[in-house]
Amino acid sequence: MSASTKFHWKVFVSFYVVFSFLALAVSGIVLYVAPPGRIANWSVWQLLLLSKAQWQAVHTIVALMFLVAASFHIYFNWKVLVAYLKSKLQSGIRMKRELAAASLAGAVILAVSITGVPPFGTVMDVGEEIKNSWSTTSSEPPVPHAELMTVAKLSETVKIPTEKALANLEKQGVRAAQPTMTVQQIADENKLTPQQVYQKIQSDDAKPKVSLAEGGGWGRMNVQQVCERFSVPLDAGVARLQAAGIEATASTAIRELATARGKTPIDIAKLIVGEDGTVPSPGDHKPGAGRAPGGAGPGRGEDR
Repeated sequence: MSASTKFHWKVFVSFYVVFSFLALAVSGIVLYVAPPGRIANWSVWQLLLLSKAQWQAVHTIVALMFLVAASFHIYFNWKVLVAYLKSKLQSGIRMKRELAAASLAGAVILAVSITGVPPFGTVMDVGEEIKNSWSTTSSEPPVPHAELMTVAKLSETVKIPTEKALANLEKQGVRAAQPTMTVQQIADENKLTPQQVYQKIQSDDAKPKVSLAEGGGWGRMNVQQVCERFSVPLDAGVARLQAAGIEATASTAIRELATARGKTPIDIAKLIVGEDGTVPSPGDHKPGAGRAPGGAGPGRGEDR
């Protein structure tokens, strides 16, 4: 085999390392701005024709292959690396100040990344703000990961009779809907998103009542977003917080309120929504209704 037709593995590995680096950079940026999983899975969010799950798979698999390629890169260049290190050791390590400064910088960056000290912590805060911006009343599922629920379980959760939910689906032309099927399975079989299936499940004449479930990313929301999600007028939500001794505005972060008062984000969300954590339909809502006696929270939960 001539030199021109011989496959050069060393060159191949070098090119692949560069390709992997670029793929990791792009997928990392996409995942930095992608919505939380509950929203991405519910609405089948995509960017450049790939879903969030697919971007996560790309990032993870490419990272693993990058480690493999890097190992081969070291193997192919082992003699050069050893010779370089020997020459440096024999002649003595120069630029000691630069080495010490680089080591210190690396240690400091690692420490402040862990502790969240600005400006490095700000990078993560900005990412959370971008992710949070995807959250709207229509994009949020009624409960976290509702796409994994069966029709029967989801119907029970949103207070719609299962028979009514199935009838609504049939009326909307959804095929093969069974009470034991998950929302995701029905969506896949009918080429719909779980969000669209849920919209077809809902009654035509009333908005179903939704329980304020544990989790749901409450800490990433602000007061206005919680009010919008559960059709609670903003002035009523703010008034309920004030009655509990909590001063807040529409843009105040739920996590900020919870941290300052030793509560969990879901405690604050429940105060905004009402005493029993069940959201009335917009027509049934009365400002000030559902206020907890003495401003006490209705219970503790966990933000996930």
